[in-house]
Amino acid sequence: MYMSIPLYGFLEGDTLGLLMLAEEGETVLQLARKLQDAANIRVPHSDNVDFLYDGKAIDPGLTVVQAGLQALDRFDVIRRHTL
Repeated sequence: MYMSIPLYGFLEGDTLGLLMLAEEGETVLQLARKLQDAANIRVPHSDNVDFLYDGKAIDPGLTVVQAGLQALDRFDVIRRHTL
C-alpha cells in the first residue's frame, strides 16, 4: 500500500503554487501531468516539460520516492525550451 506525500507544485506560467498529493509509487512524469491537470484553467497543458526538484531536472521515469521527494517539498514543472 502506497502512502500519499503532500508536495508543493509550481507550474511555469501559473500564478499559484498548488498542494499536490503524490503517491510514493507514481512517477514524477505522472505527478507533472497531475499538476498540469489541476492548473489547466490557468495554464495550457504541454507534453514538453521538465520536472525540477532542488533546482535540477529529474528523470521522468523515477518514482516520487526514488527522486527523494519528501513531505512538503517543492517541485517545479517548466516547459522545455528547444532551439
